[in-house]
Amino acid sequence: MKMIHQYQTIRRAGALLATTWLLIGASAKAATLWDGMYLEVIGGFHGLTSGDVKQAGATSEGSYGGGFLAGMAIGKELTPAWSLELEWFYRSNEVDTLDGGVFGGVNDGDFASTNLMLNAIYTFRSESAGEGFFDNISPYVGLGIGAMQELDIDMTVLGVEQEYSDNWVPSAQIIVGAIYPINERFSAFGELRYHFSGSSTLEAETGGLEVDADYNGYSALFGIRYSF
Repeated sequence: MKMIHQYQTIRRAGALLATTWLLIGASAKAATLWDGMYLEVIGGFHGLTSGDVKQAGATSEGSYGGGFLAGMAIGKELTPAWSLELEWFYRSNEVDTLDGGVFGGVNDGDFASTNLMLNAIYTFRSESAGEGFFDNISPYVGLGIGAMQELDIDMTVLGVEQEYSDNWVPSAQIIVGAIYPINERFSAFGELRYHFSGSSTLEAETGGLEVDADYNGYSALFGIRYSF
């Protein structure tokens, strides 16, 4: 009976050790998964460069007012220098004027897009942080590729509102910025971007002829990062 009891005790201990090992392994995997992960919220100024808006072979020169960009990203630091992030943001600018062509004289409208981007970021980490403010700032550069989920321009032509749109338009962006750690979890950062998508063909939402429009711009942003 004593041998049986010892065997049962050893078997229970073995089962307990196996369960503990599995739990430790699962916890380690979870820790590895979240290690280096972060969330970001961004917002700031967005401007569009002047561009052509074409319809029926006629070209209008577009001029746009200052706008805004707002969004969020989830990322992971692969190494102290390299990180990857998936980003979504919305940007919008007012149409100041359209000169010449079919839309000559239009001065009321909105040019906007929703964007989904995959960014690769390289951060220039300091080997040793100092006590001064500037000693803890880390500059970074990045390149993003993705698509505009929706691109649309609304205009009022002869008192009638017209809307043109396109979906999943390829785009790219160049990022230059700097980040500063506030504490162990939170960091603040600022950056400049240039967005490029070239010319897109937008279909008329209410029927009619399509338009070809240039959509390229730049942004000055501020953001907050939370690191897990």
